[in-house]
Amino acid sequence: MVVLRFDRAMAALEPEVFVEQILLERCGMRELVIGHDHGFGRGRRGNVAMLRAMGEQHGFTVDVVREVMGQGGQPVSSTAIRRAVAGGDLAGAAALLGRRHAVSGPVVRGAERGRTIGYPTVNLAIPPDKLLPPDGVWVVEVETPRGRFGGMMNQGHRPTFDDGRRLLEAHLFDFEGDLYGREVRIAWMAPLRAIRRFDGVQDLRRQLEEDGIRARAMVAAARDDLDAPSAPE
Repeated sequence: MVVLRFDRAMAALEPEVFVEQILLERCGMRELVIGHDHGFGRGRRGNVAMLRAMGEQHGFTVDVVREVMGQGGQPVSSTAIRRAVAGGDLAGAAALLGRRHAVSGPVVRGAERGRTIGYPTVNLAIPPDKLLPPDGVWVVEVETPRGRFGGMMNQGHRPTFDDGRRLLEAHLFDFEGDLYGREVRIAWMAPLRAIRRFDGVQDLRRQLEEDGIRARAMVAAARDDLDAPSAPE
């Protein structure tokens, strides 16, 4: 693998220079695989036609990856996926990704307030530049070393406790034990409600009970192969 720093000098390279100096001289390229709509070099002047012409001149082949269509016939692109996730269109993002949008990371210790009111959570440390959907309370699927579990997750700040931090805190249904330091994967399934401030712990607990009933029903309707039951009794 060769990692190229994309700076002003790299961006200013003419496409022919990039191919000759970087791909051929530095990397010894014999075959190039490129997307059907890829542009490169100064002004994005480099394209498939140019590469094929240069391939004939310099003795390398060019394979073009055809356009991929997602469910519903929409062309798959990273731009469309980012736009769907950021706008909260998780169904649209899943249709393009072929899976639910998810984030993975180690479980870190939080304030453990959820445990004191009967709703322990796994808290994820995530990089600040990670693409997330809009903040709110979400129905989620959590993949852990002990299996997959339905759950509900608070994404964002916690106005009731007002500590100003933006977190991912997921409560797993029918799970016992802790996962501190273990890697988990959280996939967004559906929005549950907006984040709001509660007058006290009792009001918060009542809302979480209502959230849990709705979230369990939504998980049960969406998945039948989790490692823990999620349907309300």
